[in-house]
Amino acid sequence: MGECRCGGGGPVTTAVTVRRAYADIDGRQLHYRWAGDAVQPALVLLHQSPSSSAMYEPLMASLADRFYLLAPDTPGFGNSDGLADDPGQLSIDDYAAAIHALLLELAVVPCYLFGHHTGASIAVAIEHGFPGTARAMALSGPTLLDDVLKRELPERASTIGLAEDGGHLLAMWQRLQQKDPAAPLPLLQRELQSAFSSGASYQASYRAVTQQDFAGQLATITCPALVFAGEHDPLREAVAPTVARLPRGVAAQLNGGERTYVCERQVNTVATRLAEFFDDCER
Repeated sequence: MGECRCGGGGPVTTAVTVRRAYADIDGRQLHYRWAGDAVQPALVLLHQSPSSSAMYEPLMASLADRFYLLAPDTPGFGNSDGLADDPGQLSIDDYAAAIHALLLELAVVPCYLFGHHTGASIAVAIEHGFPGTARAMALSGPTLLDDVLKRELPERASTIGLAEDGGHLLAMWQRLQQKDPAAPLPLLQRELQSAFSSGASYQASYRAVTQQDFAGQLATITCPALVFAGEHDPLREAVAPTVARLPRGVAAQLNGGERTYVCERQVNTVATRLAEFFDDCER
């Protein structure tokens, strides 16, 4: 449990307590953060790899007056148990089924879904596999990948072995910093810890993303869907073709030069886009 007064893209004016909890799902513990009042519409936030639900604390603080917010740690990340001894055998559908079971356990179905990068893959797989889970969804950095990215992404998340001189720490730091050279040092430190704590799940989740039939699953999503990406997000070029494949997809523009960490570094902008879109869906 922690009190989040953090911002990004502007100050958060109201102190919000983001709480933490566990749920037992099929014999495994899944960890999640939550904030807001359960009488409000439920909004589920799905994180990128190798992060955890910690990336959403600023956004949760900004949206807690409008939504009941739930941010699970993907199995194998953060404080959630993994789904298998060999995570390399897992598919995005496996992650989606576990998160869906958690949402049923927490009695928040149907809900709004928001996913960033890997979280976008999982959000689409949830609604594809369990239609009606999402009242509406939003995708940041949709994972509609070309063949080059499908080949390269798993290598970008390859395991870095431990070195007695600590060289593995520098190697991972440099890898993460390349994703966004302007990212604040505390954010990079958090991601460094997440990357090592997730172990083999890091690369396994990337491989699962590349093997997902994302384009085919998009065509089955009949709920309203908002799609955007940071201005310099490497997945920004996927926004328009993703919208084209969604029966009820719309695009939003995000400026400001952000890359991978747009949800944390443009909190107010992302919060406004989500609130306006989901509020419109309420009408």
